[in-house]
Amino acid sequence: MLFKLSEVIIFAAMTVASIALWFTADALPVSKRYAQVDSDLWPKLVFGALAVCCAIHFAQKVAGLRSTPTATEAMLKGAVPTGYHRRLVITGALILGYFFALQYIGFLFATLIFLWAAAWILPYRNIVAKLAFAPVFTLLLGAFFNYGLSLSLPRGTGVFYDLSQALF
Repeated sequence: MLFKLSEVIIFAAMTVASIALWFTADALPVSKRYAQVDSDLWPKLVFGALAVCCAIHFAQKVAGLRSTPTATEAMLKGAVPTGYHRRLVITGALILGYFFALQYIGFLFATLIFLWAAAWILPYRNIVAKLAFAPVFTLLLGAFFNYGLSLSLPRGTGVFYDLSQALF
């Protein structure tokens, strides 16, 4: 029961945080060059989608608390996947680290490190996918924002700024 209740609390908190961050995106600087596709559009899309997904999961978890367990669920009651709580805490710390790393090492390097670390946390066994996804996704996303939309991404400071300048 504690496992189910902790999921309800986490999804409720994530829904509230996503909504709050959606409204916080209004404070981002505006660009005269892009009227409707400004710097607040992408965070609002991400946080809006995250809020909807978390609200749906929240509703499902609340409904799961109220329903009576079936025989199979009663048999598996309290069964938490091995390493679940450890992965949950590490992922939360990784997200916070990514948020702060964006300022200092820039988008490209922070995203690359974040995706590689997240791939090794997940219980997925394909080594090639774990190694290849992070750089391919990071470069495609960076190229999309830089060349497709002509929007600058955080470049970091010091040597990371110089490396980001050289890459795009």
